[in-house]
Amino acid sequence: MKQFLLLAALLVSLYANAAGYEIRGLVADGESNEPLVAATVALASSDSTLVGGTMTDAGGRFKVVADKNGDYIVRLQYIGYEQSEIALTNLNGDIDLGVVGLRPSAAALDEVVVEADPVIKKIDRQIVLPTDAQQRAATNGISLLQNMQLPGLSINPVDKTISTIYGDGVQLRINGVQASKEEVMAIRPADVIRIEYHDNPGLRYGRAAAVVDYIVKRKDDGGNIAGDFTNGVTVPNYGEYNFSAKYNKGRSAVTAVAYWEHRGLKWNRENHETFNYPDKIVANTEIGQPTKFKYDMLNASVAYNYNDGEKHLLNIALRNQYNNTPNSFFDRNSTLVQGGTAYSVSDRSRSKSIIPSLDVYYQLNLKNDRHLYFDVVGTYLDSRNSRNYTMTTAGKEPSTIFSETDGSKYSVIGEMIYEQRLGKGRLTAGLKHTQSWMDNIYDGDISSKVRMDNAETYAFAEWQHGVGSFNYSAGLGAMRTYYKQGAAEQEKYILRPTITLSYNAPHNVFLRYNAYISGYAPSLSDLSDVEQEMDVYQTRRGNPELKSVTFYSNSITASWRSRYVNVELSGRYSYDDKPIMEQTFFEDGKFIRTTANQKGFHRINLTTNVQVMPFKKYIRISLTPYFNRYISVGSDYLHTHSNPGFRGSIIGIYKNWMVIAEMNTSYHELWGETISKGERLHTIAAGYNGGKWSLQAMVVNPFSKHYSQDVVNLSKAAPYTAHAFSNSFNHMVMLNFSFNLDFGKHYNNGGKRINNSDTDTGILSGAK
Repeated sequence: MKQFLLLAALLVSLYANAAGYEIRGLVADGESNEPLVAATVALASSDSTLVGGTMTDAGGRFKVVADKNGDYIVRLQYIGYEQSEIALTNLNGDIDLGVVGLRPSAAALDEVVVEADPVIKKIDRQIVLPTDAQQRAATNGISLLQNMQLPGLSINPVDKTISTIYGDGVQLRINGVQASKEEVMAIRPADVIRIEYHDNPGLRYGRAAAVVDYIVKRKDDGGNIAGDFTNGVTVPNYGEYNFSAKYNKGRSAVTAVAYWEHRGLKWNRENHETFNYPDKIVANTEIGQPTKFKYDMLNASVAYNYNDGEKHLLNIALRNQYNNTPNSFFDRNSTLVQGGTAYSVSDRSRSKSIIPSLDVYYQLNLKNDRHLYFDVVGTYLDSRNSRNYTMTTAGKEPSTIFSETDGSKYSVIGEMIYEQRLGKGRLTAGLKHTQSWMDNIYDGDISSKVRMDNAETYAFAEWQHGVGSFNYSAGLGAMRTYYKQGAAEQEKYILRPTITLSYNAPHNVFLRYNAYISGYAPSLSDLSDVEQEMDVYQTRRGNPELKSVTFYSNSITASWRSRYVNVELSGRYSYDDKPIMEQTFFEDGKFIRTTANQKGFHRINLTTNVQVMPFKKYIRISLTPYFNRYISVGSDYLHTHSNPGFRGSIIGIYKNWMVIAEMNTSYHELWGETISKGERLHTIAAGYNGGKWSLQAMVVNPFSKHYSQDVVNLSKAAPYTAHAFSNSFNHMVMLNFSFNLDFGKHYNNGGKRINNSDTDTGILSGAK
């Protein structure tokens, strides 16, 4: 029906009297004031007879003509926004309506079948509508995101983790609520109305590098039961199993989610170490044997939600995270050769943690487009860790290291955010405070007790405004970090200003510049006043003198979209002032590995993303070459590293069938004196979605002999290289089965806007 009205409006406009009265204006997003391109504008008489119509141009502008005096109605429509009507009484001349703002609306998309993939570019985010084909080919919220190939995001096809292409974590949300990976996996793809991809998050999101917010439909009466199960065929001890149940009654909803992740693999390790003593050089070559890596992670949550649809929203969530790792990723059985002597090395670590939390959230919608958001989270963290290290050779006493840690931590996080529209702008202000109390008891060869009180307070205000195709936002935040350990205590204040400029240029070109100053505090483990022996040569030591770091960033983005090709260019320069990076030195017969506030760290990241859609609905190709440059400046070292790389994927969708192939080169990161080199990975997957169920098969590294990770340390005192590889991931076949059963009616409601969590144990480990 909407398509017919649009066609009729366009046909009528062709025959409108050019000598009549012109009605002009500009259609924009009601929140950001950014122009909406290709919005529908229909002109009707007072009895609803269609008189004329048009669509907005690249700047959101429109012009329609009324052929005579009289009363008229101007109707404005855009996918994903509420319809707006403007009554014109006794029109007798040309009129300029100025900027007409449309409000985003989930309901407006409820009955739309999207064939293309419309993208609405805003100053801080992209609003992306998944196509019908992408939804039909997806099995859960993460696979839907994978099908959409959003620039700047990287989804690991094996463990489904989501990050930016720079390796930073991505904050996930559902209807504004911060969510976990397993909660996103419980999303039914057909219920996703749109995805709001915040590729330039504002101050309210703290230090998030990117935010992906799923706007989904909810049921008015009834619910949903869903399961998503992945298991290795060639490696049976590899599995991810997600189960969820939801029930809605009137204004209330109850949701339960359980996620079990299991790994039972074998890894080999090869280490080459050099220790430059004052009077000699010791070189070790360590050849590992296949060693078990095993863990189980079980996350569960139960949430109650009340939403009256107008003024109040209450969300109470009880969560628990359970982690049990009897065989650490760093465990190894190996033979160490030093000169002509061979040693047998056994390194075993195990850990277990339980993290229950209670999250209470309240949202109040006031008159005149004002909103208040409150969130309080209480968390308890109980953890236990142990390590056994043995190095033996014939005719000598074995060298052993034993450590055990019993840790507990309590934390409270409180946050308040206020939002208000003022004319064509939007003001956001907030306050967040985190308070934690930690007790870690170290036992074994070295006994120690560490008690630490830690606090961080953050306040901010941000203003966003637009004029035509130009938009800007400016904000100022202030952060205070504080910690106390024994008699020592310190605090630091950091100002966090930000500014963003964007321009929606003609011909689907979008330009944006962003600059901000931020900061971060040392990790609790780095601050701990404790030592842990790593082996007979080296010791890891905490540093209670560490101070918070100031972070500077500048980035620029340029994009162009067309029917068959999309191109996005992005560049970022960032600088850490006095970053917390490693320091290695010799002391009392041992090499000490610790951290310190070094001089500085520079990053340059350049990325190009090209998406080609030769057959719009059926095939999408994404190509992402990138270049990273790192410069690490320590008190006694200077290291540089460059990493050119490439990511690519091709997706084919036909009806309910899907085929996807992905590959990426090794992604490198330099930090301090250590270069970490990620795995080279390629996968091929094919599947069928039957609506209420789906089945998919995937092969990992079908054309590779090695799945490996490498670490290179450049220290003058004790450099090393570490090579870890596993044959378990070569030609590994995995099967995924999912089901989704619905009952009841649908309605759309908002979700909460903020959520917080705390999972930092603060334990310093001696593992290598």
